[in-house]
Amino acid sequence: MTSSSTPFLPLRLSIVSPPASKLSRFVPSPELRIRSPSYVAWTRRRPFVVVAAQSNFLRVIQTVWKVGRDGIEAGMDLVPDSVPRPVARIGVAVVALSLTLFVLKSFLSTALFVLATMGLIYFTYIALNKDGGSSRKGGGTAPKMDDPVDEARKIMEKYK
Repeated sequence: MTSSSTPFLPLRLSIVSPPASKLSRFVPSPELRIRSPSYVAWTRRRPFVVVAAQSNFLRVIQTVWKVGRDGIEAGMDLVPDSVPRPVARIGVAVVALSLTLFVLKSFLSTALFVLATMGLIYFTYIALNKDGGSSRKGGGTAPKMDDPVDEARKIMEKYK
């Protein structure tokens, strides 16, 4: 590994005998040793930046491609030998793609249906409970009575 192949890590590792210092126990392998004398000054200036050689997305795509190719090869073994191999490969690929898209469509339609149902239930709940909540902890709304004696006088005057 050289510093030109990894631009973000200026350290050059080499295979040497283990150092006699106490730092040797922190090195992952006793055969690796840091050669850069400016290592301490470099770490004070800038924190480590770890960059993967490949992104995880690229690895996922490569794995899916390999699994798909192996699946098509296994599916070709199920096709009789009288069918030419290129035609069998295309036929198996079309069937596999159709099944994959069917499963994906089913999953997405189920997920969207559940989300739409949840949204409709939430919208209905909000529409039916427009009172904005109550000021009491009990939940219900009670008529406001500023003074019970005044309310009683109003009722008495009403029936005189």
